[in-house]
Amino acid sequence: MRKVVRLLGGLGLIALFVVGALVVSAGAMGGAAPQATGGPKTGLAEKVFLVDNFESGSLKSPREWWTFDIEKAEISANQDLIGGDASVEATVGTYSLLLSGMANNFYVGGCGTYLAKENQDTSKYTTFIVDVYGNGPGSGTLKVELVDDDNNNWQAEQDRQKQYALIYDDKYVTEVNIDWNGWKKVSIPLASFVDDNPGVGDDIWNPNQANGSGGLLQMQLICIATDAKGKVNYNLDNIALTMDE
Repeated sequence: MRKVVRLLGGLGLIALFVVGALVVSAGAMGGAAPQATGGPKTGLAEKVFLVDNFESGSLKSPREWWTFDIEKAEISANQDLIGGDASVEATVGTYSLLLSGMANNFYVGGCGTYLAKENQDTSKYTTFIVDVYGNGPGSGTLKVELVDDDNNNWQAEQDRQKQYALIYDDKYVTEVNIDWNGWKKVSIPLASFVDDNPGVGDDIWNPNQANGSGGLLQMQLICIATDAKGKVNYNLDNIALTMDE
């Protein structure tokens, strides 16, 4: 896995991707804590925490996404996205999230959303899932970042004197190399996510809300190309956390 150091800057986030001897820097907008009523509802008797299925046709409602650096992070119709796993294709609905753009030293940009809301228990979920439409080898890599609240204030603080690094909170990450054609369901145990900023926070996965903590605060989706000046091009749908069957 690439070594990735993520720096939070200004009102947003700054990512440094280290690929061998190559360093890529980019800015990313971070979200402030919304009102307790924000975000989509859970479903399937709470066995699934739906982050977004994009069926609203908007990146502003019912869940708001911030975007950074990438050329295209937009709602796209699924009408012409055919092939792959037929059972997945049958569940993707009308719209998905298109992520597409040219790389600057592998880095392309991405998007993120704030997840925490009052009385929301995400500690029972064990798996991250997403339906991905790939365009064959070279579609790119999807990096998923999850931030939990370790200093019990529902915010991800940043140190301006240390290049806006997270001060108190953990960041857990995983990567998916998208090298297939058509739709495929990707399922990754949360236990396999890696602590990307050891020594910050308590280095323990804390998605639960306790003692004033917001638990799982936010998710970011980072796009990385397979070549230094390559292109990322794929669609995401039905992003969710699920419980063990």
